[in-house]
Amino acid sequence: MRAWTGRSALGALLALTFGVVLAAARPVSAGEPSRFRKGPYLQNVSTSSITIMWESERPLPGVVEIVTPPGRPPVQAPADEMHEVVLDRLEAGRRYRYAVTMAGERIEGEFATAPASGAPFSFIVYGDSRDSTGSHQRVVDRVRGEVPDFLVGTGDMVTEGVSDPDWQLFFDTERALLRENVLYPSLGNHDRQGRGRTADNFRKYFSLPENSPDPERYYAFTYGSARFLILDSNAHSFALTDQTDWIEQQLQAARLDPAIHHLFVSMHHPPYSVSLHGGQEELREAWTPLFEKYQVAAVFSGHDHVYSRAEQSGVRYFVSGGAGAPLYPRKARSSRIDLQATQYFERVNHYLRVNVYGDLIEVSAVRADGTLIETTSWGTPPRPGELVARVGSGTPAAGRPGAPAGTSAPAPGQVTAAESGSSGAGFGLLGALGIVAIVASAGAILWVLLRR
Repeated sequence: MRAWTGRSALGALLALTFGVVLAAARPVSAGEPSRFRKGPYLQNVSTSSITIMWESERPLPGVVEIVTPPGRPPVQAPADEMHEVVLDRLEAGRRYRYAVTMAGERIEGEFATAPASGAPFSFIVYGDSRDSTGSHQRVVDRVRGEVPDFLVGTGDMVTEGVSDPDWQLFFDTERALLRENVLYPSLGNHDRQGRGRTADNFRKYFSLPENSPDPERYYAFTYGSARFLILDSNAHSFALTDQTDWIEQQLQAARLDPAIHHLFVSMHHPPYSVSLHGGQEELREAWTPLFEKYQVAAVFSGHDHVYSRAEQSGVRYFVSGGAGAPLYPRKARSSRIDLQATQYFERVNHYLRVNVYGDLIEVSAVRADGTLIETTSWGTPPRPGELVARVGSGTPAAGRPGAPAGTSAPAPGQVTAAESGSSGAGFGLLGALGIVAIVASAGAILWVLLRR
């Protein structure tokens, strides 16, 4: 066995130190392999499973593996163009690193499984990107800095649902975001295709819960202590199908489940709006009575390319259609019911950040430049010490500030630390301090060795 001298140790430690420095400073991504047309991207997460999808340039086999924690056998994906792999037997509330390899190309990402009921969580709401690139990209870049638990889309991701280039543009713009965040989309009117207004491409590109009479066009899922209903609010579905009966069955079952504390709804068309399209009367007649009866916490919609907040009979309604499509003006003449319900309006590119802490719900509307539009919250805030750190994420939830229940605080121009910071892909102050600590430690060891 070779004996290590001071000088040989010096060389090894220098190599180790500079190797760590170079690894820490290396860019996260230098471009995507050409064999991956779309993705890989995440879908349909639960406490024990997640779906990973991607599209290849031609039928090719692939391999999906969990990199950390190690020890699980890889999953083989047969040759195809559209790939859909389910990873199961996962632990609740745990973060995993995964990799997809295809024809020698390898892409890595991360995901976190859903936590057990009662754990705090956060999600992002956004929609109506359509054919925009610049403003859509700015919203996406800002959302990446939030590090949410998942995403909820309010529809109209593309201009023409039949157009493959439109879908490619959407997935190109959101590639980095969807690699590490599950998206639960609503079906918008522009996302449909053909005379039959089918959702063929929508179903092709998304793997969603199949728990409704019209699978994937509308569906429901549970995350933590909340039940989410993602509805198809397009004209053919208002009250002409069995969707209304399904909605009541879902809401009733959720209210009988002691593990469900909150109900959220997302759909493309807004029941209340003072922008170009205005509130949808059919939805107000068919569905809002159910939202009121079963005490839905919030309803998220798009369609009007603005931000607005309304309240009716204890239910909050948010229009979030500012993800990139051309912005709409305020309607010249809105209906009396829309005017009475609407409490805030702004024509702006934006997204919503929703935090759930126990029984407290906090919704912040954030502009694409990171400035805060307003924050509104309701429910009972948890007592000090009630909240625990997020399992597997390493991010303490208890330390995050929450507005007092029932307050709304518009703050144009205000930027919080989370909003003004980078997306986490860069080097950053903490990274620099870590490198300094590594170099200092190596130097101290070298000084001891050279003095021997």
